[in-house]
Amino acid sequence: MKFQNKLFFLLALSSSLTFSQITKPSLSPKIKTEQHVGLAKITLEYGQPNAQGRTIFGSLIPYNKLWRTGANASTKLTTNREIYVSGNKVPAGTYGIYTIPTKKEWTIILHKKSNLWGAGGYNKENDFLRFKITPQTLKDNIETFTIHFENFNTNGADLVIAWENTKMKIPVFVDTDMLIFQEIDDKINKGTGKVNAQTYFDAAQFYYHKNTKLDQALNWFQKATELRPNAFWYEYYKGELAYKMKKYSIARNSATKCLKAAENSKSSDYGYIAKCSLLLKATEKH
Repeated sequence: MKFQNKLFFLLALSSSLTFSQITKPSLSPKIKTEQHVGLAKITLEYGQPNAQGRTIFGSLIPYNKLWRTGANASTKLTTNREIYVSGNKVPAGTYGIYTIPTKKEWTIILHKKSNLWGAGGYNKENDFLRFKITPQTLKDNIETFTIHFENFNTNGADLVIAWENTKMKIPVFVDTDMLIFQEIDDKINKGTGKVNAQTYFDAAQFYYHKNTKLDQALNWFQKATELRPNAFWYEYYKGELAYKMKKYSIARNSATKCLKAAENSKSSDYGYIAKCSLLLKATEKH
C-alpha cells in the first residue's frame, strides 16, 4: 500500500510539472531557407539571435574561439549538387558551419557532423574544410544575426554572414555552364526521343548568350520556329542572332515576321512590336 501511495505521488508530481511549463517564443528563432544558387538548391538552417544592446564580437562571441555561428543547434548548409565554396570543392551533402572570429580574419569551417548542439561534441578531426576570410566593417549595426545569399549570377552567389557591424562574404560557385552544356548534349545530340520546340529554343538561347557555336544556335532557332510557328518571339531572337552574325537578310526577314505576328496577337505583343521595330531599323543600315 505504501508503494502504491508513493507511486501515485510521483505520477501526480510528474503531471503537475508537465502542466506547469510555460509556452513562450524563442529569443533566437530557428530559420530555414531554401535558395537556388546557379543550378544548385542550397538550404540554410540556423538559430537567429539579436544583439539586444550587447557587444557581440570580442565580448559575447570571444575572439579566437570556436563559434556555432548562430544560436542553439549547429548551423547547417545542405547542397543537392557539387559546389565550390571560396574555391574549394564541396560535394553534395549537409555540413555544419562553424567559425573562429578574430579582428582581422575569420576561419570558416565546414564540418562533417551537422547534428551537434552548437559546438558541443565538436571535433576538429571531423572538419571537411577550413579557410580564412577577411571581414568587412559596416557603418550601420545589424541587430539580428543573419546568413543569406546575395550578388547572384548564373554561376553562383555570395554566402553572407552578418551581425553587429561585421559582414563576411564567401563566394559560392556552381559550374552551371558545364551542367547546361551537358544537358543540351544529352537532350538534343544524344537523345533518342523527339526534341520539342522549347528545348531547341532554350539551347539556342544559351549558346547565343555564351557567344559559342552561333551557327548551331541559329539552326536550333530555325527548328524551334518551324515546330512552333505561333511563338513569334522565337523569330525575334533568331533575327537578333542573325544580325549579330551579320546575316542581315535573315535578320530582316525574321524581324518582319515577328512584327506582323505581334501586331496581330489577340492577347499581347509582349513588347515585341518595339523590339522588332528597332531591329528592322538597325538592318536598314546594311
